[in-house]
Amino acid sequence: MSNYPYIIASFPDLLLDFGKYPVDPEAVVAEVKSRLSGKDCALVDWLEFGWDGSHLTPHFYRNIRQTRCRFLEEWFAFDRKMRLAKVAYLEGRPVEEEFEECDKALMIFQRDNLFEREKLLDRLYWNKAAELVQFNVFDIDVILSLLVRLHIAARWDKLDPEAGKRLFKQLVGEVTGTFKGINAEQI
Repeated sequence: MSNYPYIIASFPDLLLDFGKYPVDPEAVVAEVKSRLSGKDCALVDWLEFGWDGSHLTPHFYRNIRQTRCRFLEEWFAFDRKMRLAKVAYLEGRPVEEEFEECDKALMIFQRDNLFEREKLLDRLYWNKAAELVQFNVFDIDVILSLLVRLHIAARWDKLDPEAGKRLFKQLVGEVTGTFKGINAEQI
């Protein structure tokens, strides 16, 4: 029997236990992993490993497919396409591999304001992480998606505390949307 419903339902509590702001993603990841099976912990490790951009090599992208985890496969395929599109844009050449969000990404890349561009790119990543689990309920993919969004919120908490706070509230609100007893507006 899995702990998925328990972990997902308690995710806002895990976040809030680490203080209002900032949230320590590493501590939340460690707590989540303490409640997962070894197999699921390995999937979280893949996500965490890939979160460090220096590990995103062709070898990594090939190996991620061997996890047979739909979320990780689709997430890192999206990430790879986004990175390749960014390189193509910066080099002034057309994007070789079209993808659903390609037009949005190209419009974002054209922004002169670096801060605004990063914010819009992270919003695109946030939305993709949520979209990938839109029809999932209580499974490891939902947990992985929550962890991606946690990392994005934590990044913005470091860059812009107000933006980080808004993303954090949104994350808690999304998780608590189906659970009673936690009012995200009081956070």
